[in-house]
Amino acid sequence: MEITEAVVTVLIVAMVLGIPFAGLTLRFSLKPLVEAFIRLREAQLGVSDTTLLRERIAYLERVLEAHGLMDERNLLPPRQGAPERLSSVVPVKDRERV
Repeated sequence: MEITEAVVTVLIVAMVLGIPFAGLTLRFSLKPLVEAFIRLREAQLGVSDTTLLRERIAYLERVLEAHGLMDERNLLPPRQGAPERLSSVVPVKDRERV
């Protein structure tokens, strides 16, 4: 084996194995920093998860109303701190026996 073949072999192995390992190392080392930066920006802007969810739900309700898929009844928003309750009109089915 000549010296050029050895150098080429080492470079190929380094590229095939070294680049993915370096990428994974950077990803796992930078991920906490990026998440911390995102949380900091959210805190500075005053955006919380609940407000984003409320905006998404309101948008989806407007879309459903525009397509006529929303019931016409007036739904009251749930009170703060009140537990969520399911309708008692849901039929209960027995389990099928095999």
